[in-house]
Amino acid sequence: MKLMRYNHNSEPTSLARLGVMVEGEMVGDLRAAYARCLVEKGDTQGRQVAALRMPPHLVSYLQIGPAARDAVAEAKEFLDKLASDSSTTGLDGESLLIPLPEARLHATCKPTKVIAVGRNYSEHLKEAGLDLDHKVPSAWIKANSTIVGPYRDIVKPDATQKLDYETELALVIGKKCKDVPEDKAYDVIAGYTVFNDISARDVVRIERNEGNQLLGKMFNTFAPMGPWLVTKDEIEDPMNLRLMTRVNGETRQDGNTKDMIWTIPQLIAYLSQMTLEPGDVIATGTPEGTANGHKEGDWFLKEGDVLESEMERVGCLRNKIVNEPAHEKSWTW
Repeated sequence: MKLMRYNHNSEPTSLARLGVMVEGEMVGDLRAAYARCLVEKGDTQGRQVAALRMPPHLVSYLQIGPAARDAVAEAKEFLDKLASDSSTTGLDGESLLIPLPEARLHATCKPTKVIAVGRNYSEHLKEAGLDLDHKVPSAWIKANSTIVGPYRDIVKPDATQKLDYETELALVIGKKCKDVPEDKAYDVIAGYTVFNDISARDVVRIERNEGNQLLGKMFNTFAPMGPWLVTKDEIEDPMNLRLMTRVNGETRQDGNTKDMIWTIPQLIAYLSQMTLEPGDVIATGTPEGTANGHKEGDWFLKEGDVLESEMERVGCLRNKIVNEPAHEKSWTW
């Protein structure tokens, strides 16, 4: 299944809720569909049960666990039967199905933490001029303030002239876990989404000279994510997926997850030495083709550029680059 957080284009974002992709490129309202399904089966408490099992946020849904998953499966089956009649409404007259173009999609989730993995493709290391021993994965935390939806603008800060892209496969953790062995790694994954680890390379360089890395990866909108969560049962082998980056239609990155240095099970085994919570996101690194590694011409992102980040069998993000609005600065670089 493809699970998403959305609202109708005509609605305020405060009404965003959980949806599911239904045949024919339709988005189904899971809570409303489940409520009607229960009432039609004779459950007089259908509205209340649906509200409890279908919260508006994916993280809350994952925290509920099996009861919520069973409810989603039942609601999806109910919606599938209605796919040919999108005029069917919920108990309060709301649309149960709308065409995908009429849905405003939000970032997949707002987790307790986003863990970004770097230096995980050998050709990307070569283009960056790095030669590492690979004793442990390179990783850091990105704040929730970096997260932005799959079709929202990415804001280029005044502080950078070297704004870069890194399309990545992201794992979404499905249950609380710690010290997960490699052979159990896929048991804790809820599904997959597309992620772009936006970087201000010149800011990163300044910070690394001071022995740290923070703002270069942490400015607002530096983590576009979406367009939905593809549940793990839909992807047989996540270690063999093509990923691409396009800027204004020109292909910049064209790689495959099979080329990861640290595999998904290895990453989860290493990172789960700290507790992973439902909804936590692990971005697994990017292949070669970044602007930073390009030696001829300037590939860094500029205002007006359209950035597309695509993952085979998962989906595609489409974000426009805009300059930071003029305002009084607190820091001069």
